[in-house]
Amino acid sequence: MMNRFTGGLIVAAVFGALSLTGVYAQTTSDSVDTRIGKLNFEHGFPTEETTKKVFDELDYQRAVQAYLWAYPAVSFESIRIGSLRDLGADLNDFVIADNFADPKAVWLTANDTTIYGLTNVDLGKSGPVVVEIPPGAIVGIIDDFWQRSLTDVGLPGPDRGKGGKFLLLPPGYKGDAPQAGYFVVQATTNNHNIMIRGIVQNDDKDAAVANVKQVKVYPLSDSSNPKPNKFFSMSGKDSNTIPPGGLAFWERLSGYINNNPVQERDLFYLAMLKPLGIEKGKEFKPDARQKAILEEAARTGDAMGRVMLFEGPDRFHQVGEGLGVEPFPGTRWHWVFQVNPVQKTDTYGQIDERLHYTYGAIYTTPALGVMKAGPGGNYVQAFKDKDGNRLDGGKSYHLHVPANPPAEAFWSLTLYDTATRSMIKNPGNDSARSGLDKLKTNADGSIDLYFGPAGSAPAGLEANWVETLPGKGFYPMMRFYSPKEGLYDGTWKLPDIELVK
Repeated sequence: MMNRFTGGLIVAAVFGALSLTGVYAQTTSDSVDTRIGKLNFEHGFPTEETTKKVFDELDYQRAVQAYLWAYPAVSFESIRIGSLRDLGADLNDFVIADNFADPKAVWLTANDTTIYGLTNVDLGKSGPVVVEIPPGAIVGIIDDFWQRSLTDVGLPGPDRGKGGKFLLLPPGYKGDAPQAGYFVVQATTNNHNIMIRGIVQNDDKDAAVANVKQVKVYPLSDSSNPKPNKFFSMSGKDSNTIPPGGLAFWERLSGYINNNPVQERDLFYLAMLKPLGIEKGKEFKPDARQKAILEEAARTGDAMGRVMLFEGPDRFHQVGEGLGVEPFPGTRWHWVFQVNPVQKTDTYGQIDERLHYTYGAIYTTPALGVMKAGPGGNYVQAFKDKDGNRLDGGKSYHLHVPANPPAEAFWSLTLYDTATRSMIKNPGNDSARSGLDKLKTNADGSIDLYFGPAGSAPAGLEANWVETLPGKGFYPMMRFYSPKEGLYDGTWKLPDIELVK
């Protein structure tokens, strides 16, 4: 006689089998309605049309995600290519803004208050590289091509502004390397970008230029008699270093991948790219199908990057990520640095945060985005006026800067073109104002700045006005160099930009 326990098992088994049959029937429907249309199956097998549609969509989705992942590396590769193509600066040569950066040069969020000097190195070609930093007012960065910080140099670096030699070792380097007399840095890629900023003191630009030109970069193998570095001016010259669209974007990514070691964190992305004709050790020769998918993915990816730049801070705030998006609560201002220098936390990689930052800017470093008073810098930006409207170059605006901006060194405010994320190109070739300028100051020490189209400068306040361009959007970024506590403790607050009515 069957006992109740055995009978219960049989009933459960039958019920389970019926349940599984129902699930199976549901998941093997002859057609499935999706966002890419109806997908058809015959006896459970995909039709030829469905197979093509699914694989095309799979590769397209992966290409879009690979575009977003690859943006910081393609951006740095574009600096390398643009520096050589437009200015003649090859590896180990320096591009220098010896008369400041200006709107003729299209560089992501460059500004005109410090003397830039930058160079590209390729450790795969040169072996270990020495970077000599002179003493003095220099702030510098060594980043890999993913724009992850390896070390600061100069005032915020381990040399503390006293000067020193940094030794950059290639990935997996097994050779001999001197330790004494060097700050030894283990590189993560072959390609790295080294950027130096000479700080202008006592209005002496020439001294800052001379100090930057004392920086030396050379292979360790040449250390007994290094060749002098060449310096190529970017001031007043046309150059373009922002990532290109279309297939050119993917060509640059393929070039970067083939010149650098594969890192474990990127293996899944490289698997996504393989069916699209981008593979380590192989030439980029996409067929017609791959080209069409890659070109569309680049258009979509660029649009996503633009949305992430301008709407990302609110997204991060909604999901509880980032530093917080309101440096001045109740205003439209956001922190520029939502990403940290290593682009990850203990629980996730900051893929959205790094896209938000690297779509609009270049270089990360522990010295930028510091959330406390002291050496380094922190920046804020706004994409809307007080009323929540986008900033329009055909309209006039006013910004009141309260007295004593919390910056030990100085502050600056630069206007950027929403299309290029570079300084707006106005007839005066001048898109910024700073605490180093001779501005009209109010009796209480505050300053009123104005932005608007030609002819809109208030009488007597022309020095405080920046010309904008009708038909173009713009956004301001305000920098605080060596920020003071007032930037963080609520005792100083930058109000919103207001439309002049």
